[in-house]
Amino acid sequence: MLAIKIENKVRVEWRNLKSKLRSLLLFGKINKVYFGQGVSLSGELKLGDNIHIMDNSKLRGKNTVIENKVFIHENVLIRSLEAVVIGEGTTINRNTCVLDNVIIGKHCSIAPNCVIVGSNHNFSDEKQSIKQQGFSSKGIIIGEDVWIGANVTVLDGVKIGKGAVIAAGAVVNKNVLEYSVVGGVPAKYIGKRA
Repeated sequence: MLAIKIENKVRVEWRNLKSKLRSLLLFGKINKVYFGQGVSLSGELKLGDNIHIMDNSKLRGKNTVIENKVFIHENVLIRSLEAVVIGEGTTINRNTCVLDNVIIGKHCSIAPNCVIVGSNHNFSDEKQSIKQQGFSSKGIIIGEDVWIGANVTVLDGVKIGKGAVIAAGAVVNKNVLEYSVVGGVPAKYIGKRA
């Protein structure tokens, strides 16, 4: 039992040292970003301080801004074709995808397995394949202090107001008012935060 505890402690300290070294080499600061194993960064990224990016998460694309004290859990994909902004103090839980044109406010909590996609495939021309028709993007704006429950999907063109709560499993295809609670497929108003 003691040998396992020692081995685990050594493993954790080794990971911390590798993370600090990577942060130092990339950004000139040892505590700018904590890197888990298998983290991939590419494209035009602007990263604040004291960010945690856990195992196997990927950040790529252009005009991606991650502000201070953001915590990105395991297996998160953040990919931008236009712009993605994640506000200070926000947490994005494991297995979540944030794609394309998305702005997330400060101090938001995003639970596991969420899909937030700020674009849509075009499909109106039956004579062309969907892939040939390209895509359009209205973007998604998520206000400050929003809680998005597990397994939520937020579709392009949606604005979620400050302080809103999105119940687990909801599909959000319309705007959500500040401090309201919505849930269901499609998401409907349930009540106000009390």
